[in-house]
Amino acid sequence: MSDQEPCLIKGIERSKSGKHGHAKVRVVCVGMFDNNKRSFTIPSGHMVEVPEIIKGNAQINFIEDLSINIMNLESYESFDVNWPQDEELKNKLKELQTNPSKISTTQVEYWQLAGKTLINRVFTN
Repeated sequence: MSDQEPCLIKGIERSKSGKHGHAKVRVVCVGMFDNNKRSFTIPSGHMVEVPEIIKGNAQINFIEDLSINIMNLESYESFDVNWPQDEELKNKLKELQTNPSKISTTQVEYWQLAGKTLINRVFTN
């Protein structure tokens, strides 16, 4: 977590400790939901916050221009998810939007982290 946003770590650099100081770690990461690049430096002994990732499979109910409505296959809970940032996933979902007959045979893998939901994968049964 960086700035209360779940991130994917892209790089870690460790610096040596000084005469009286601690070693520092510089972390470079990219936000999972906003794709913003972030970096922060912390002492190497400190702990960082890690979000809990809840993974699940869902069926697509309908696809709108601003969001996608999906239903969890275990609890039958429906919720809206924003369009993914990944271009490949966007293209698959746009193809489904233009051809609604394929929606019934398509499922998505989603991740819930930090109170937000993210579509991670689209696959056909």
